[in-house]
Amino acid sequence: MSIFYRAAKIAEEVHAAQRDKTGRPYIEHCRRVVDAVETRDQKVVAYLHDVVEKGEGWNRTRLDEAGFGPTIASAVDAMSRRDGEDYFAFVRRAASNPLALPVKRADLADNIWQARQVGASTVK
Repeated sequence: MSIFYRAAKIAEEVHAAQRDKTGRPYIEHCRRVVDAVETRDQKVVAYLHDVVEKGEGWNRTRLDEAGFGPTIASAVDAMSRRDGEDYFAFVRRAASNPLALPVKRADLADNIWQARQVGASTVK
């Protein structure tokens, strides 16, 4: 099974019962982020970008052990906000990882799109 397919399957399982801000299945958000980035590794990170925050038992170590390797695991970790972490410190940390940066940009763009769809504020 390819790394891309594994990432998609994990994201589908983790987000199966979740909804995005618009009420759509959460996996659609992941797919839109995947579609907005270019490389295979960026697409893998895009599928996994919310698995640590929204999934049960996922962390950098588990991603590495699941065969994604340290580069992808580090990028996903960079995109995972820690408990009590200031939002802007989190964004700076995500932006400091060259693999995570384009995925974070795509994630933010989709989050803004969702907020506009439901008439919510786009300001954090």
